[in-house]
Amino acid sequence: MCARDPLTTILGIPGPSTIVATSSMLFTSLHWIVFLLCVFLVFHLAPPTWRRWLMLAASVYFYGSWSAPYLLLILGQLLVDWTCGYLLGRTLDSGRRKWILATSVILNLSALAVFKYFGFIARTLGFTTTVNLTLPLAISFYTFESMSYTIDVYRRRLQPVRSPAHLALFITWFPHLIAGPIIRPSELFPQLGNISPATRERFFGGLALMVVGYSKKLLGADWLATVAEPVFRDPSLYTSLELLIAIYAYAFQIYLDFSAYTDIARGASRWFGVELPENFNDPYLATSITDFWRRWHITLSHWLRDYLYIPLGGNRRGPLRAYLNLFVTMLLGGLWHGANWTFVVWGGLHGIYLVTERLFGLRARDYVGLALWARRLITFHMVCFAWIFFRAPTFEAAWQIIRGLGAGTLHFVGDRLFPMLGAIALIVGYWLGFPLRRRILAWNPGSSLLRQTVCAAAMGLFVVILMVLGASSDTFIYFQF
Repeated sequence: MCARDPLTTILGIPGPSTIVATSSMLFTSLHWIVFLLCVFLVFHLAPPTWRRWLMLAASVYFYGSWSAPYLLLILGQLLVDWTCGYLLGRTLDSGRRKWILATSVILNLSALAVFKYFGFIARTLGFTTTVNLTLPLAISFYTFESMSYTIDVYRRRLQPVRSPAHLALFITWFPHLIAGPIIRPSELFPQLGNISPATRERFFGGLALMVVGYSKKLLGADWLATVAEPVFRDPSLYTSLELLIAIYAYAFQIYLDFSAYTDIARGASRWFGVELPENFNDPYLATSITDFWRRWHITLSHWLRDYLYIPLGGNRRGPLRAYLNLFVTMLLGGLWHGANWTFVVWGGLHGIYLVTERLFGLRARDYVGLALWARRLITFHMVCFAWIFFRAPTFEAAWQIIRGLGAGTLHFVGDRLFPMLGAIALIVGYWLGFPLRRRILAWNPGSSLLRQTVCAAAMGLFVVILMVLGASSDTFIYFQF
């Protein structure tokens, strides 16, 4: 439980850790399962004209269960962007259109700067402040989505919506609201305009995705966290070998954790006839950092490319400017993740990686045999090195890990052998489990209603058993962003 800051005391708004500790709407909670099943049942019984309003009410309730006061912040940003979109649709003058867009972008980024970066900016500039504003849950995600609406309307790639409620449903769609994927209006608006009950194929496809997601989270990510977190908390206590295994453990923890959330979000959305974009594509099989960013957090990569890299000039102004634009994009992408210079360094490292690959033409993907696996191994370790700065709470902790890796102490201390080897076994088991995962996602119970009912009940029971036996109280890593 975090200490309350002045804004919390005055307004009664909980900080992020308080929200996580007090909300029972985690995807890994029975409250969420009951909520999802109730919404699913009512949605499929409701008249077609009520369904959008039902989903909007469910989405508002979902976010309000975390922090009701911060609903006002989302509402304010929605009204600003809907108004700007409405004005852009009625304005032909290019100068006025630029001012309208600037108003939307500035107000959205101002909210993000005040709540997420106020303390960071003050510390960087050397100011002393006792104000420690709390971070509204999911503000980084819904701010990007809301901004993309007005930017697309400005670019005339999207018609402004008539009703603020339609924009509100797009932003607050509850399966993806807290941690993405980051959705474009053009991807979701057509589906939300005529949402209908899921077909049997979509229902079972969504259920299979959720089973895979819960398995990743409760059997993988949460267990790996017990190995990685103590090491990053005090790396001075661990040997070089233990530090290396902890870095591997965290690399797979964050992947399994984040992709698990996406799987559950995509699976739940399918139950309501909505298909969310894929966000991960086996990123640790990448043969280059460029390839990695085509596979990791795909929706963020595309957002940064289309709304930041290309507007900065992309590669249209020569190679040197393209390298600078790419590096700046990755720096800001790192800062998006958190108000700490360690995130900026993480983004900067990936910027250096990407620029180097372009400079020396190392982005080709037609590798085979040993060359293919050598490239994958090199890329994986480059990503792992950057994860040190992403996960370490301070630069001092990051340097302790890096120095510890070079110490050459290749042994285990005390009773750490079995947890560390267990982490390696879990990572290896994940790769060996690829065929099983593909079979689950491609699973079809057939046309028999009885068989479908039994299979659905069995898979649902499996998820509940995972929750009960796992007894997970861990949140998803990307909730903090």
